[in-house]
Amino acid sequence: MTPLSEQTFALEDIESTLRVGEDGEITGTVVNTGPVPVDNVVVQYAGTSQSIIPIEQSAAVGSLDSGESTEFALPLSIGGEAEAGLRTVDFAVQYRNDDGEARAYSDVAVNAEVAPERDGFSVAIANQTIEAGETRAVEVTVTNNLGEPASDLEARLFANDPLETGDTDTGYVQSLEAGESTTMTFELTTTGSATPGSTYPISLDFRYDDVDGDSQLSDTYRAPIDVTASEGGGLPLPIIFVAVLVVGTGGLVLYRRRQ
Repeated sequence: MTPLSEQTFALEDIESTLRVGEDGEITGTVVNTGPVPVDNVVVQYAGTSQSIIPIEQSAAVGSLDSGESTEFALPLSIGGEAEAGLRTVDFAVQYRNDDGEARAYSDVAVNAEVAPERDGFSVAIANQTIEAGETRAVEVTVTNNLGEPASDLEARLFANDPLETGDTDTGYVQSLEAGESTTMTFELTTTGSATPGSTYPISLDFRYDDVDGDSQLSDTYRAPIDVTASEGGGLPLPIIFVAVLVVGTGGLVLYRRRQ
């Protein structure tokens, strides 16, 4: 009687939603490559990388005849210090043979793409210009890229001279779903030292509660603001001051020469 060859499996059609600093999953198809039918098949994460944290250690798929296949999904979390790129992830397939004995096939590894870390929020300003000497409302569109809802979301605007925030330097929304956007309005003004044609930064950060109810503070997001010449005509104060100084100095020199 010829002995049966070793029971083997293959993992095919692998897809990944893994991303640095987030939860994701690896999905694919597990194939019983023979030679016999098996029961209680379980696809199990078998890696030792400290940057990959299994949300669930395994995924049960049931019985498989020789040559049969079925889909599986295994949720994994990628640590914030992990590197993005193509990763080799080790798996094992556990099963029971005809005698009901537990066995494992561990010679299984797949390549999975880990996407780079993304900002928790994105900000977009429709009109990034302000006239010299002007105070105006700035509308900022905020999008939740966390992959989960954010509640009690408070945004705060920061600016340095020659830009200043006005009375409205905070925005609030009770809840922002994953992928959802909202528009917040802030007040921004320019001081007398703003130079038309120059670009100055403003900054925003966000404090919010995550799905576990824990308070979080986002990174700081910067956006450019372009200062333009006043449509009302005239010169901005810095230029007027320099002109007056030059004219005054010239007049003083002429007066002294005549003396």
